[in-house]
Amino acid sequence: MREYWGRRTLTALAAAVALLASAAPATAAGPPQIAASWVTDVTATGANLRAEINANGLSTTYRVEYLTEAAYQANLNAVPPREGFFGAARVPAGKEAGIGSSLTFIAVVQHVGGLAPDTVYRYRPVATNSADSATGPEHLLTTQQTLLVFELPDDRAWEMVSPVDKNGGAIAVPETLFGGGDFQAAADGPAVTYGSATAFGDADGAPPASQYVSRRTAAGWVTENVSSALESAAYGDKPDGAPYRLFSADLARGLLFGGLPCRGGLPGCPAPNPVLPDAGAPLGYMAYYLRESATGSFASLLTAADLAHTAVEPESFEVTFAGASPDLSAIVLSSCAALTADATEVLAGPGKCDPAEQNLYLHTGSGLVLLNLLPGDSTGTPGAQIAAPIGAVYGGGTRVYWALGGDLFLRQGSQTIQVDEAVGGGGAFETASTDGSVAFFTKEGHLHRFLVAGGATTDLTPGGGVAGVLGASADGSGVYYQDAVALKRWHGGATTTVASGAGASAPSNHPPATGTARVSADGEHLAFLSTAELTPFDNAGETEAYLYGPLSGAGGPQLVCVSCNPTGERPQGSSSIPGALVNGATEAYKPRALAAGGTRLFFDSADELVVQDTNSQPDVYQWEAAGTGDCDRAPGCVSLISSGRSLDGARFIDASAGGGDVYFTTDGSLVPADPGAIDLYDARTGGGFAEAEQPIPCIADACQPLPSPPDDPTPGTLQRNAGNPPPRILRERKKKRKRAKGKRRGQKKNRGKRGGRGAR
Repeated sequence: MREYWGRRTLTALAAAVALLASAAPATAAGPPQIAASWVTDVTATGANLRAEINANGLSTTYRVEYLTEAAYQANLNAVPPREGFFGAARVPAGKEAGIGSSLTFIAVVQHVGGLAPDTVYRYRPVATNSADSATGPEHLLTTQQTLLVFELPDDRAWEMVSPVDKNGGAIAVPETLFGGGDFQAAADGPAVTYGSATAFGDADGAPPASQYVSRRTAAGWVTENVSSALESAAYGDKPDGAPYRLFSADLARGLLFGGLPCRGGLPGCPAPNPVLPDAGAPLGYMAYYLRESATGSFASLLTAADLAHTAVEPESFEVTFAGASPDLSAIVLSSCAALTADATEVLAGPGKCDPAEQNLYLHTGSGLVLLNLLPGDSTGTPGAQIAAPIGAVYGGGTRVYWALGGDLFLRQGSQTIQVDEAVGGGGAFETASTDGSVAFFTKEGHLHRFLVAGGATTDLTPGGGVAGVLGASADGSGVYYQDAVALKRWHGGATTTVASGAGASAPSNHPPATGTARVSADGEHLAFLSTAELTPFDNAGETEAYLYGPLSGAGGPQLVCVSCNPTGERPQGSSSIPGALVNGATEAYKPRALAAGGTRLFFDSADELVVQDTNSQPDVYQWEAAGTGDCDRAPGCVSLISSGRSLDGARFIDASAGGGDVYFTTDGSLVPADPGAIDLYDARTGGGFAEAEQPIPCIADACQPLPSPPDDPTPGTLQRNAGNPPPRILRERKKKRKRAKGKRRGQKKNRGKRGGRGAR
């Protein structure tokens, strides 16, 4: 009985559910929906045009319209203006293709042929049912060139920078030498510094990471091992393994970390680290040295006189590199120890100071000067830090921005100014002009501009919402920032939109000191990364590199996706611009990815942007605007800088200021002299060296000399002879032919005799 009532209850519930379901209104059919459109398999004359379409419950047909970008723009510029796709071709050419009445998105494809090579086209899908029509996203495609020969742009040629003999080692890439490594190109002139875990060349010692400087001569690249004579035990593990922290812009000076106070970091310091001879460093203390390339000499930034004011024991003494001017004429060090008479030292036990109570010291070649003096004070207030690891020290140290207790300050000569005083403190330094006379800082989503002369502070974003600052012009007249609405530019009192959307700029682009964004000196050009679709290319959510600014013939600022596949095909991977390189505990250098002038950008891409890139690995690319170098295509040209064929790809390292020298690492052998391993190369405009012809290598017995020629002027090989006897099968055939011939001759003779008798 219980089972019977249970079944009745379930039956009743099912009936009730069915009744409710019949009473509920059915989902209304409607116009079709198009979720996406993209292109694949682009060749010089054809492509597959794809889309995702939802028929939305009604019988639906679709087509794909296309025309050249030139025709599209001509339609828009006609008088009166026409719809952009006016006169467009379509596929299918006749009756539209049907997709039924499905309620789900269906992937469709149409092949188009007969396209012109090396031509930009615009396309869009259009779907129609009885409810209405829908138009899908418009995108661009560019057909392939018919000329497929590999050629470096701008008359460049590869030059192998690192030496052939590397003692069995290889050149490292940034951030891999015990968490660091210093990799910098000279701003002007062909010179570059780099590191390796292997010591080679004229090394005085073998620290965990050896440093090299290579300079170009008329005969080739000459490499110098600039590693110091310090022991490897002077350095601990990551991140302090790479001794050099930074070089000046011309590579004339280098800042060397002298290592830990005790060899191997031994407690109690039973074995103090040795110091460089004649450099003036106190034994057993952590030290930094400045190397002069012209003489190869080292000078300690710390002397015994600087230690007269501290109670910190040698084994507990620490000092770190905080920042420097580009020419290394001014270097800022940080330490909780008192290294000047006006510094305040907060002890944290016998012979130790509190690491949270740091002091900042400026070194300009004539001893140390305390920076963290509050306005009107004669003794320092500890707890200070540099405002930014890059771009906070200006004018040979005449202006240094620093922070204390959440407030922002400027030390100018012997005077301290509170930069954020007008807004009640709490400002965060973003960037400044190249002389430090104009500074930008943020507070609570507002971007402020501070003029040192006069102390005026201006809120550039009264509405707030600033998420990050990307960079500013050299003179401080303009600045780029991202807010909740768009990526914007402020210049001379006016604000313009660079790219719409809260995610137009990737978070990696800011802050200016360490972010991936780059701004040209005149402030007119901005290079940045984004995962958003900011141009008519479908980037499928991958990170792409963009360039904004006035380009040749564009008639005003233009936004271009420089790393999007020119064919219009979806990317297979992301592209990147390096931010500040991590070097031990510092981020002190940003490679020159944007060349002077702002119309040439270097980047890495995992995508194959040209047909010559065939290794399916990240490679180094250049984008340059029309009218720059040898580019004559608007808005610009993308070209390989690396080979596109090496097994493990390549990585962009740095470039000269003008972009004439572009340095990258690769495992590929790009010149005949390269025997293999990872090397550093320069893709140099007007470069290349004549190389001696390489002999073909021999192995084992093949290396023995050839025998001398015979003395007989008429060698036997030139005299006629009977030759080899024919094969047996040929002899048998000849015998058969001879017998058959004889038989026919006999038959003919017999017929002649018979005929003669009959005649008689």
